Amino acid sequence: MIDGTIPRLAIKGLSKSFGGVRALSRADLTVDAAEIHGLLGKNGSGKSTLIKILSGFHAPDEGTLEIDGRPVSLPIPLGQSEAHGLAFVHQNLGLLADATVLENLIAGDHGRLNPWHINWRAEAARARVLFDEHHLRLDPGMAVSDLSPVKRAQLAIVRAADRVRAHQAHGGAGLLVLDEPTPFLPMEDVHELFAMMRRLTARGIGIIFVSHDIDEVMEVTDRATVLRDGHVIGSFVTAQTARAQIVEAIVGRSLTSDRIVQDLMLRSGPATHVQNLSGHTVRDITLSIAPGEILGLTGLIGSGYDEVPYLLSGAAPARSGHLDLSGDRHDLPRMTPTAAIDAGIALIPADRQKAGLALDLSLTENVTLPLLGRQMSGALLNHRRLADKTAAVMARFAVKAEAPGQAASELSGGNQQKLVLGKWLQLGPRLVLLDEPTQGIDVGARREIYDRIIELCAAGASVICATSEFEQLEMIAHRVLVFDRGRIKAELSGSNVTKSAIAEACYQESRSHASV
Repeated sequence: MIDGTIPRLAIKGLSKSFGGVRALSRADLTVDAAEIHGLLGKNGSGKSTLIKILSGFHAPDEGTLEIDGRPVSLPIPLGQSEAHGLAFVHQNLGLLADATVLENLIAGDHGRLNPWHINWRAEAARARVLFDEHHLRLDPGMAVSDLSPVKRAQLAIVRAADRVRAHQAHGGAGLLVLDEPTPFLPMEDVHELFAMMRRLTARGIGIIFVSHDIDEVMEVTDRATVLRDGHVIGSFVTAQTARAQIVEAIVGRSLTSDRIVQDLMLRSGPATHVQNLSGHTVRDITLSIAPGEILGLTGLIGSGYDEVPYLLSGAAPARSGHLDLSGDRHDLPRMTPTAAIDAGIALIPADRQKAGLALDLSLTENVTLPLLGRQMSGALLNHRRLADKTAAVMARFAVKAEAPGQAASELSGGNQQKLVLGKWLQLGPRLVLLDEPTQGIDVGARREIYDRIIELCAAGASVICATSEFEQLEMIAHRVLVFDRGRIKAELSGSNVTKSAIAEACYQESRSHASV
């Protein structure tokens, strides 16, 4: 049995350079047995490089690795990390949507299964036992495409934990690396995932939890390590550390969480009006937004606030409603994304990878797609001009990339989001619709995005921001509408837009409904 004082994982002096750029510089990291250890840092801080060295994707320039006190030779051969008790769950989860739960569970389990003869009945029975151990209700024969997002994440984590069982047989409990598993999950599902993580550590498994969400790290981890520019800035016992201290370690300076938006100034021009909007959840919503105003929409999960941007932009079908924008009236059931763009409406979707970018295309191709047929002809393209336009967008929105010809898939999440913003804001829209605009983005990049949004409003555009992050609304919203069961139940404005007031409006009404 492993001595409890020996770290589950110990990294010393780990370094890695790419083309002369130091991505990781003599990094040290220890993760104790049965510990949830947070790994924090801005995009480009070295987190991904460290994880890829552990998975065998990168070979380090120098450094040592020990697991349960035993030295592990570096580099780890690709695909051999599980033999050392290391398993990984990445943000995309690595699941096959069209395959069944059971097929995903056993996929790649070459060490245990004979691929030429699989006893499916026995494997299904084994899967049910495994799911029961983890308090999961999953049907092995169900298609993964039919699972909720949190069930998919849980399946990926159970599969990873199951893969380190051979290491457990040799005296260690193994270590899971959860790389951004929560950005696209509602809060209730995040808490369900956290409960599962704690059950795993109760069995002796160590967990590295990689996240941009400081509040999540503060809630679920025992300790956290911050990386900045490839260097380990420090490790903290999270229960004994102030949030502001971690923020300063991440960005290299203190950041205020105070309100950064100025009081709304009266501007010339007509307000934007939405009348009698109904969709799948929202019912008969009427609202107005002034030029230069940032209107926040929020509520509990399922309340319908996050449906509004998609109904107004034609990305989801409205059942009824009208939109009056700049003196023009639009029938929302007939609205299409193309018509919305032509009307001066820009949608920034929550899922930037699936709905905001074409990841296999270059930055130039992504940035200039909205311009084709509007500001330029697709028949005669001036590629120098396209590259110059892309470079200008990248400079304005501080997108860090090698060149405009680089694939969008190679950018960090924060830089992808800034590229999406630049792609649509270059059109000079009159109404911008944001859905979770800073989801999964580090605190430094968040502030850059806030600054661009405020600049947009200063130029007279109107912004609707749908988000579950109350602190974000406190910082940037002039006014907030709180939704419940598809309707607006509360409105907060000016100095009353605070995190505590928004939370009270959300939960107080929910409790009264629950008693009915």
